[in-house]
Amino acid sequence: MTDLGEATRPVIAESWQRSLAARVDPDRHEAPVVYAPDEIADLRGTHPLAAAVPLLKHTLSMDDTIMIVTDTGGHVLWCEGDNGVRHSAERVHLTEGSRWSEDVIGTNAMGTALATGKPVTVHSREHLVRTYHGWTCAASPIRDPHTGLLLGVVDVSGPLKTMHPAVAQLVSAAARLAEHHLQQFAPRQHVLTLNFLGGLHADLDGRPLALTLRNAEVLAALALHPKGLTAEQFALLLYGERGNPTTVRAELHRLRAQLGGVLLTRPYRLDAVVRGDFLDVRTALRSGDAGKATRHYHGELLPRSDAPVIREERLDLAAAVRKGVLERGDLDALLSFADSGEDAEVLERLRLLLPSADPRHALVSSRLRRALE
Repeated sequence: MTDLGEATRPVIAESWQRSLAARVDPDRHEAPVVYAPDEIADLRGTHPLAAAVPLLKHTLSMDDTIMIVTDTGGHVLWCEGDNGVRHSAERVHLTEGSRWSEDVIGTNAMGTALATGKPVTVHSREHLVRTYHGWTCAASPIRDPHTGLLLGVVDVSGPLKTMHPAVAQLVSAAARLAEHHLQQFAPRQHVLTLNFLGGLHADLDGRPLALTLRNAEVLAALALHPKGLTAEQFALLLYGERGNPTTVRAELHRLRAQLGGVLLTRPYRLDAVVRGDFLDVRTALRSGDAGKATRHYHGELLPRSDAPVIREERLDLAAAVRKGVLERGDLDALLSFADSGEDAEVLERLRLLLPSADPRHALVSSRLRRALE
């Protein structure tokens, strides 16, 4: 293939369409490095695939290749293998801490496997970004054997001329071995879902939780501090300088009645996979994806909360999403953000972008007048 129009495999053609829609430039883009080495070490320690990495390394150890394991966001957490290939990979940001989702670096085996949920091989010029035409990569998703949730992908990459055609089958087999290993040796992980943007909804393993605002503040603080917090740290985050550790311990004791063994002590932390709309926004902003951040932003974080930790995070998220929306100038993103509040600058931008014949123009104009009153 010599240009984008020559892609024939549907999986590649569809991936190119998604990548180009995300404004990935085939000539100028490179994978962003979004995590420092110390942050990667922290992420590895809490990631459910950590238990399977030794097995994957043993199964996929080959000359002239590297083995990569990513999380669900496409962030490279482990990169092992041939030293020469690793040095070449580092020059093109195929390294730990970089992000390889389709929306930031275009068609590639890791990102496309995450997007489709299926094994995929991307060979040479099938990569959207021309920098990677000298590489061939084969990746396969790995799912939690207990819940079916996607945990990340395993990938083998190497220079174009050294990758054997059988590698793709080996990678898929290794992914299934990893899932079997997790089923046999890794305890089932609870899944705690916190949707606190514009409201207060949470569930544990699909079971709705009846939370007070203070309960939600505690869970949000724990989600934002996954390494854990002492009672003294909690008191400061929830109440400020007037906080009392004894009060915090009582709050946590009441919350444990609903969470059981999911809430650990010394320090206080959550023994669960924690998902949440505000966490999705944070991750998207960290990766520079303003569009995704806006799609997940459904309103302010726990808008009735006055806890310092929540107030600070609420202001940071709102300011960062607003900045990204205004800088992009994307109509859909502006409309989505406008639904979360009466922001005069956002509404003015929408009024200028929407054709006067569009019914939304009159609605935006009316909201703008109210915002300026």
